[in-house]
Amino acid sequence: MYQREDLHLDPEACEVSYKGTLLRLYPKEYELLKLFLDHPKQVMSSSAIIQHIWADDSIPTENAVRTHIKGLRRKLRDAGAEDLIQTVHGLGYRLKPSSGNTTKSDNSLSSPLMKLLALRNMEYVIVERDLTIQKISPDVKKYSDYPGDLAIGKEVTLAFPELSGIESILLEILENQRQSFEIKEIARACNSLRPDYINIYVMADLTEEGSNQQLLVLFEDSSEKMVWKQQVVQQQNESYLLMIGSGESESGN
Repeated sequence: MYQREDLHLDPEACEVSYKGTLLRLYPKEYELLKLFLDHPKQVMSSSAIIQHIWADDSIPTENAVRTHIKGLRRKLRDAGAEDLIQTVHGLGYRLKPSSGNTTKSDNSLSSPLMKLLALRNMEYVIVERDLTIQKISPDVKKYSDYPGDLAIGKEVTLAFPELSGIESILLEILENQRQSFEIKEIARACNSLRPDYINIYVMADLTEEGSNQQLLVLFEDSSEKMVWKQQVVQQQNESYLLMIGSGESESGN
């Protein structure tokens, strides 16, 4: 949950309200507002905004960004939030400086687990038995090759096709027949903003009174580790080739 004075944004319900009045925002207007709340002190250029909230197959023009900004401003102004988004001429857009702070909280998971996820820079989705998404963490979109399909109520395999074909394994986890499942070092396919390689971990969500009727799917950036492993393999191959070359030289003599 994000809160800035009288403005509230609920990322689980994808809802925005001001002084209790619900704002009817288009999806991109919602994503724009969330982006500004994620970076309350940062000036966001049009190119940075495009990079954060548009998929590769639908890159807009800067005029389209201005149109969405204009629509968001109008709806905020109609609700009573005047001049919340400011233009910094020649640079981009930012939230109006405030004496208060933009606060962000997430009570979806237990506090110890949240600390662990933050420590390892992991994101998550919580999935129902029918594989529809119930909850998402704020930045999990960057781990999806199809971020446009990542939304509450949608099937998780649309955003993460890596989970397709393992439904029987997921059911075993829900039925306590298996503790967890993992898929490691998955290469990026479509979304250029996604890490080069990611790990996916699936386990039962036991945060609500011991219930195991939901799945907790965790995402981790494994790019750095993969680069290190590739460098080790390359060095081993080069050493092996040097040994072969040296052996052939000695036999020739």
